[in-house]
Amino acid sequence: MDKESITSRIGIILVAGSLWGLVEFGAGMGLQKCAVLFTGAILTGLSFFWLSFIWSITRRILPVLIIVLVAMMFKWLDAWLLHIAWNHGSVLNPMFAFITALAGFVILTGIFGKRFSQQLKYRILAGGGAALIATSLFPFVKFVTATPACTFAATNIPLALYTAPVAILLSMVTVPLGFGAALWYNRIGQNRRSFQPYSVYWRILSPLVIIGCVLVIVLVRII
Repeated sequence: MDKESITSRIGIILVAGSLWGLVEFGAGMGLQKCAVLFTGAILTGLSFFWLSFIWSITRRILPVLIIVLVAMMFKWLDAWLLHIAWNHGSVLNPMFAFITALAGFVILTGIFGKRFSQQLKYRILAGGGAALIATSLFPFVKFVTATPACTFAATNIPLALYTAPVAILLSMVTVPLGFGAALWYNRIGQNRRSFQPYSVYWRILSPLVIIGCVLVIVLVRII
């Protein structure tokens, strides 16, 4: 896949970030209590789908950073609707998880370079390695937000480390899936350029998806 300009892909970048934010909201993680045992591990694994998807479409770091920021905006929106301070640990800790996932993904894709796109085994290894980095970094959250990471029941073991194998295994699946979804999206894009009515349809669909994600969160919290 060749590098694509950010402006030509801004619609799908914002849609991906919005859907990621909606998934995080649906899990109900972070704003009221510590995550249920494997919730954090599952969300970590799922986060790599969105990172892999956008990276594989654009082959640029900035769009990947943008979807992380969009997901953070959704987290802040949810906190605002619940009247929770924007800088509360229960809000910032999940955001730190976004950053650790981003760091892990950028490091591993940097290590594998072009091989990431060429062979499935490298995408699998990138997913597992990125999740390993993300889960290993998360216990340091207390030094950033002053709120320590959740621990496994009756132990001092950070929950992120205890459930790391689940996050790693899931990420070994979601990173290749994100790459595959990007291939499909690029094929759709080629059809779009050759079929003008579809192009108009897509330009309308993208903002509708973003607005829909925001409305879901707002309506759930105010009803």
